Amino acid sequence: MFKRTGQFTKWGATAVAVTCALCWTTLAQAASINYGNFGPVAPGITFLNVIESSGTDGVPLYDVPAPFATGLDFNPTSFTSSSTGGAADITDGQLNFAVHGQDVNGNDVAISSINLSEGGLYNLFGVGNAATQIAVGAILNVKVTEVDGVAVAPITMIGNASLAKNLVANPGLAQPWNLSVLIDVDAQLTTLGVPFMVGATRAEVVINNSLVSISQPTSTASVTKNDFVITIVPTPDNIPEPSTLVLAGVALCGLGCARSRKQA
Repeated sequence: MFKRTGQFTKWGATAVAVTCALCWTTLAQAASINYGNFGPVAPGITFLNVIESSGTDGVPLYDVPAPFATGLDFNPTSFTSSSTGGAADITDGQLNFAVHGQDVNGNDVAISSINLSEGGLYNLFGVGNAATQIAVGAILNVKVTEVDGVAVAPITMIGNASLAKNLVANPGLAQPWNLSVLIDVDAQLTTLGVPFMVGATRAEVVINNSLVSISQPTSTASVTKNDFVITIVPTPDNIPEPSTLVLAGVALCGLGCARSRKQA
């Protein structure tokens, strides 16, 4: 945790704190853990070189991921930000990995969309005003490097989401929060005018997460992340092989001839 003492008296402090947290990894020497590769999982998604790091805290924050069909499930146990007595605290985490779409037979599988969803609990209690608050921020950066199995110049797609709670509007203990970010890869490729038959088949992903807590002299603020899931929506390569198209054409032609003879 990156702690700062002194009272924050303006709501705008949240935006500043979240921005600082999301940039912190580039300003500090980050601790990191490489969890390796996961997959392929049906219908053919592989997660490569999954690395977590933090510029504010020791790792792990996210903890070891558990792969499932088309995704990774993290269950953080120490990803938290807490402050009391007028202090502020920022906890920043980052995930880096590549996503590759290819089934066991070597056929392309499109990475149609990438979604992250996260949740946890927050506490806001004591005596104070809206300056006692918590904030959560997430930035999902997807860089497509392969389309239809062919390398392309990197195509960057970015999504973000945030939320904030304060002592006046949202007081309480062990209150739930949830956040999600979706990148519709197919839609963005179409919008950018990138032609494809199957879709994006490889992408480099960077996820920046931050938790911020800001307290006043007689109040306490804390926020914890206890669930984090990355989900890929895949599209298998269902385009028929040229030989299949020829056979289908011959079959249709045969049906047509047989129908003509019957009518005669």
